[in-house]
Amino acid sequence: MSIWVNVITAASGLVGAGVGITGTLLSERWRARESAEQERTAAARALREERKDVLVRFFASVRELERAAERAHAGQEVAGAAELTSRLWLLHVEVYLLCGEPVADAVHDLTERLTEAVREPTGVPVHARISAARRAALEAAHGELRLPGSAPGHRGG
Repeated sequence: MSIWVNVITAASGLVGAGVGITGTLLSERWRARESAEQERTAAARALREERKDVLVRFFASVRELERAAERAHAGQEVAGAAELTSRLWLLHVEVYLLCGEPVADAVHDLTERLTEAVREPTGVPVHARISAARRAALEAAHGELRLPGSAPGHRGG
């Protein structure tokens, strides 16, 4: 009977070691997955912040150029309009490089309409000429900045 006690003791030790090794391997694998997921999330958040920054700068530039277009529409001399237009087109390129196609297309349309409003004043108010394009660009930007997994109405913090 003492041989069976030794066999059971030895077998229990081997089973315990096997369970311990398996637990350690599974734990390491889980940690690696968790770490990779955290890295992906951090990268997505960093890219979102970069996109948000360029979009905020773009829409601020839109507002500056819109004011210039309003002055031109009112018949006032618009000093620096060429510089404002150039800045807007450069920001348009940044948006194109950082953001997806829907945002890039909407921003391009808004940039073209606003540039036209500055260069060719008409009897139509500037706001009326660009409001649909601005709304489309803002909606596309909102969609672009939504974090993966966030609710559609959530603005992503």
